[in-house]
Amino acid sequence: MRLLSLTVVPALILSGCTQINETDNGSAFPEIAAPELSVETMKSITEELSSDAYEGRAPGTAGEEKATKLISEKFAAAGLAPGNGESWFQDVPLVGITAKNMTPLTISGGATDLSFAYGNEYVAASYREQPKVAVAESDVVFVGYGITAPERGWNDYAGVDVKGKTVLILVNDPDFGTQSLEGEFGGRAMTYYGRWTYKYEEAARQGAAAAIIIHDTDPAAYGWNVVESSWTGEQFYAQSANGGADQTKLNGWIQKDAAAKVFAAAGQDLTAQMAAAKKKGFKAVDLKLKASASLENDIKKTDSKNVVGILKGKTRPDEYVIYTAHWDHLGRCKPAADGDDICNGAVDNATGTAALVALAEAYVKAGAPDRSVIFLAVTAEESGLLGSKYYAENPIYPLSQTVGGVNMDAFAMAGPAKNVVVVGKGKSQLDGYLEAALKDDGRVAEAEPTPEKGFYYRSDHFSFAKLGVPMIYFEGGEDLVDGGREAGEAVSKDYTDNRYHGPKDEYDPDWDWTGVMGDLKIYYTVGRMLAMTEEWPNWNEGDEFRATRDKSRAGN
Repeated sequence: MRLLSLTVVPALILSGCTQINETDNGSAFPEIAAPELSVETMKSITEELSSDAYEGRAPGTAGEEKATKLISEKFAAAGLAPGNGESWFQDVPLVGITAKNMTPLTISGGATDLSFAYGNEYVAASYREQPKVAVAESDVVFVGYGITAPERGWNDYAGVDVKGKTVLILVNDPDFGTQSLEGEFGGRAMTYYGRWTYKYEEAARQGAAAAIIIHDTDPAAYGWNVVESSWTGEQFYAQSANGGADQTKLNGWIQKDAAAKVFAAAGQDLTAQMAAAKKKGFKAVDLKLKASASLENDIKKTDSKNVVGILKGKTRPDEYVIYTAHWDHLGRCKPAADGDDICNGAVDNATGTAALVALAEAYVKAGAPDRSVIFLAVTAEESGLLGSKYYAENPIYPLSQTVGGVNMDAFAMAGPAKNVVVVGKGKSQLDGYLEAALKDDGRVAEAEPTPEKGFYYRSDHFSFAKLGVPMIYFEGGEDLVDGGREAGEAVSKDYTDNRYHGPKDEYDPDWDWTGVMGDLKIYYTVGRMLAMTEEWPNWNEGDEFRATRDKSRAGN
């Protein structure tokens, strides 16, 4: 039967069943009764976690202690068991580095000496655990998109030695701006080579002293305000045996207008060089300039925490389905005009954390499924998916026995939609489970409209995917019941421009939760299907993660 209209505010989503369809292996999808999902749980936990008392939930702070304590208590109250032996927690060793006494970035040796102010023109941080870091009179080289991809016949570092030098790098990848999904780097869809994390990793492998990405709003998918708020204040990294000695001294960003001045000082045109960098065979350009910058670091090592709860399966308890959401946010950040400096992270991702609890309640009320279900609230997503990466590399439950999972990151407060948006649609057989779950709602699953923004590499499912575990990540769509796509796009733009990674991502008692609760029902149904089927869904043939999964499963 169909759900009641989502235009009516429900206290609970009422019962129904998914329509039975066939999996890729020909067996039927399990018939799942629609759960009882408490909107009050969603509201109360979202409001609590995003209150000023939690100070933005940065790892290693009093806000973390409060958040992880609350989540573990809510998991226990829902009826889950501790997920790490007798503990609710998995320690995640991090180092927090707070930059101070930052000098301007100075550029010399050209037609004009330049100086760029920290914060509004450039930002930088060091991954090295050193009290002071300096780059002095470092040669400046433009390396295009900073990509080394031998399987694609692409090497932006070919023929140039950047050891000890400062590299300027373009954001995204060379196919950005194309309309199709065909090209050297997947056309319009960003590859991992387009992510800023990759660019710093590759610069370090090449021996660069500093790596600075040229910020451009469209290919970055966010404005400078997001860069500034995200890169100022304490930054978290995974602890390493060498204290980050194999990393560049400085990683950072520079405003595009400022970068244009750097190129002009070298007698070069940034726009022309950006066009050249899109073509295979691009050669890095020595700008014949020198860069200097320094900063001091306050260093703090800490064990942050993933929160783990489990509902043991009835018949196959050693097979696992996993739900993930990150509990952390940015803590204190650049103040808004009214002086508010707490990045509360209500939508991102107090909503997803609340969803873990609401789902746990529903699972326990419905009774244990055949397979075990893990509820994992991870730390340090905002610092580069560090909590999920740590769990995936140090799993409490074997990844080879983890059937698949669902990631939840930032529920849209836009009202009910006619669609859901799948980030990475077409990558795995989990798409079939989602489509089956949507049938009774009359909704459709659509591919993300902006694959160039690289959302697939920006949330915690990626940590599991790259180690082979099929994960699905979808969100409420923008084709709204009330107002259609135009209204949905307006809501999304307003959030990105005015709240995302800023102090105004705050709880609003007037939010319309009907769309959220409809989406939550789908999250439940997809996960419950996985927990009740005997199938082992895989990545589709030809997908980048298929071989890793096949190798993992071969030993079972």
